Amino acid sequence: MKEAEQASPCQIFDRGELLARVENDCELLGDIITIFKEDFPSHLHDLREAVKARDGKSVAIAAHTLKGMLSNLAAAQAASSVARLEQMGCQGDSQGFDEAFAAFEDDASKVIPLLEACMAEECR
Repeated sequence: MKEAEQASPCQIFDRGELLARVENDCELLGDIITIFKEDFPSHLHDLREAVKARDGKSVAIAAHTLKGMLSNLAAAQAASSVARLEQMGCQGDSQGFDEAFAAFEDDASKVIPLLEACMAEECR
């Protein structure tokens, strides 16, 4: 991937907003990231299974949960892409599930590594 095509950390999450939410408490932020890392895989699995089953209601529910988790981390790009899935699920539009899920999964895969790297830098 070319450098110009790579998302910058600021596109993945808003560091300033995230730190403000935890009042610059790096220990709290570390705890929140740990909880996210523990909970995220099972919710991603639920969404993946709902997409495979073409179950709009389950897609909407799983996507809504993930949207909230990512929004709490100020991960706007991933939250936005999963919001698209939530909307599609609510509307019963399963035709685009696979493409939307692939886009979300790509966005979400960048969140944890960049959060950890940027917060390690910020909270040394």
